[in-house]
Amino acid sequence: MAVSMLYAGKPTVSEAVEHIDEFTITDYKYYRDEIHYLAEADGMTFELFVDEGGRADIGTVCTGKFAVADIKGQRNFLKRSDYMQLALNQISGRIYEDTLDRTDCTSGKKTVKMNLAHFRSLYMDKLLNYTSFDYRFDLLTLSIGNKSYIESEFFDSLQKLGIYHLYVISGTHVAFISAFLYFAFRKMRLTLRTIKILLIISLLAFLLINIFSSSVFRAVFMAVMLIVTSFFNKKPYLMIISLSAIVQILLNPYIVFHAGYQLSYITTYFILLARPFIQGQKAFVQLLQITLISEVSTLLIILVQFNEVSISGIIMNMFFVPLFSIVIFPMVILFQAMMILPNIGFIDYFYHFTFTFLQEMIAYLANLIKHRYAVKNLPEFIYMCIAAFTFLIARSICKLDYMRLSVYGLLLVVTVYSANITDREDFTFTMIDVGQGDAFLIEDHKSDQTVMIDTGGVFTFDDRESMLAEKTVLPYLKERGIDNIELLVLSHMDIDHVGEAGDVINKKNVRNLMVNMEDPKLDEWADDIIKNDFKGNVLPSEDISTINVGNILIENLDAAYPGAEKDSNEHSIVLKVTLGQYSFLMTGDMTEAMEEHMVMQKNDLQVDILKLAHHGSDTSTGKAIVEAASPSYALVSAGKDNQYGHPHQDVLDRLTGIEILSTKDTGMVQLNIKSDRLCVRAKLDEALNHCIKKELNHQLSE
Repeated sequence: MAVSMLYAGKPTVSEAVEHIDEFTITDYKYYRDEIHYLAEADGMTFELFVDEGGRADIGTVCTGKFAVADIKGQRNFLKRSDYMQLALNQISGRIYEDTLDRTDCTSGKKTVKMNLAHFRSLYMDKLLNYTSFDYRFDLLTLSIGNKSYIESEFFDSLQKLGIYHLYVISGTHVAFISAFLYFAFRKMRLTLRTIKILLIISLLAFLLINIFSSSVFRAVFMAVMLIVTSFFNKKPYLMIISLSAIVQILLNPYIVFHAGYQLSYITTYFILLARPFIQGQKAFVQLLQITLISEVSTLLIILVQFNEVSISGIIMNMFFVPLFSIVIFPMVILFQAMMILPNIGFIDYFYHFTFTFLQEMIAYLANLIKHRYAVKNLPEFIYMCIAAFTFLIARSICKLDYMRLSVYGLLLVVTVYSANITDREDFTFTMIDVGQGDAFLIEDHKSDQTVMIDTGGVFTFDDRESMLAEKTVLPYLKERGIDNIELLVLSHMDIDHVGEAGDVINKKNVRNLMVNMEDPKLDEWADDIIKNDFKGNVLPSEDISTINVGNILIENLDAAYPGAEKDSNEHSIVLKVTLGQYSFLMTGDMTEAMEEHMVMQKNDLQVDILKLAHHGSDTSTGKAIVEAASPSYALVSAGKDNQYGHPHQDVLDRLTGIEILSTKDTGMVQLNIKSDRLCVRAKLDEALNHCIKKELNHQLSE
């Protein structure tokens, strides 16, 4: 089942609740540089973001009129949305406040849950203040699963290697803790019955510290139930695992959509079913079988949830699982005892050296080769084939049938690879909804080449800025199966056009970068990216008249506008892009004066699709350019409810008879081209979906 189907539902609380009059702070949300809160009101939980003021205590009750921010739906053709993310965490909405007025806040009575959260915050403060070295952030993650302090680049490395699960609290940690405690209690010569009771108590205590972690709940629930049933000489593994799955669904029905939930249970079920075949094998063979089965069984979920495949996960896990089990996990447990004592210098430095070396090794291995490849959203039939192949491969691993394993493995690889490179269209042109900014993706499916024009920029909400690439551009590239960008064009250096260029360059293989070296804003930021991060070719736009990327023809309509001075808009790269029988005029933020100058240069500006310059501002898209281009469609990339009023009505009035497609109203827009046919697909307005044929120039029914 495709994730797009799974994410069809959404919580409706935020739509019904616009304001609340009182809330109680129940927990903290930690970030590396700041702390925000979780707050409860009328049985609902909200994320509370506060700009200023000291930390408010858990249990604080605040009264007033607090606005609940509107949770925006997904405006791009992407599987995930804020709705689902909040639902997975049982959050009903977000509240943004400049500060908490202490006159309206008083101390309230703490519940058991609040006391546990308070105890956890005291533990975190103790750990963070115990040492000045950065390994404290690693230990915080490995101790209670708080990953807010770990740099995103490091987590990217963990994900590349396929060992992310070792660095966050999971069943692996619970299994190690159980084994460690069992070994320690046995050394104390305690009876087996006493050891089991102490294990149950210890695991429940660990659960209380991590009470809000669904992965810890799963692992502890199963471990405790297995220990309890062992008193009666029973081992109902499948029943206990199924019961834990049902309990979690009862507590939070949306948990079934969570990747961690799906991965943990599918892996556990596969390994349990393989147990009769694995038992009796040599230790190394068992480790290899379990690792292979774990990788194979989760392939379908990884493809659906994350749109990628790993080529090194098996090897990396076979190396890092023993390393963490023998070295890292024991160090984490010993550190808990060390915190009772004063900081000992040489031990402190040893921890610093070990975790620094660990991070450097992980980062080195992550960048050594390409570990993961993007795989686009595949048809449901292909997913069904993958499920069948994974079952057959897992069965071959259990039986150590190397011949069948090789055949099924080869068929699986061919199936995924073929489906990933096959497309029924010749070209796809996408106007990505990045809010108030520009980002366009052009795919040539026949030659498997990709061009991107601009990347979008920062998103501002109540003076808060956040980068959009992780939520829009990069996920869309992954869901399209794109790892390589043959050409990235930065039309000009305004932040709403190029603000995400650094992230795109760092996360994707950009081979060529076209910029206008005369742009007055270039030195503000682009020099650092080009000189330090970018490993491809820099193409000065002034040196290029025509360039072919696969079957994509790009003409640089260099206007050589004589009036261009310090305005970056007037240095916009203007391109005529031809995709088969259809042509596009990409205008950046060029001004009306530039347009008139370009028309006077007798350039061939007639196109089928015109991208309105400057998001539809009345400083651009004058009568001259509209008449010269004579387009059938006009594209507007502008943010919903943007403060500039883009697109301006004066501009729209000039477009009589031209169909307007605007991200402001329709969200993402895809234009799919096959021979002489062009089909429009709009995210938020299916009524706009239609196809035309060039030579007939009339609309066809879908």
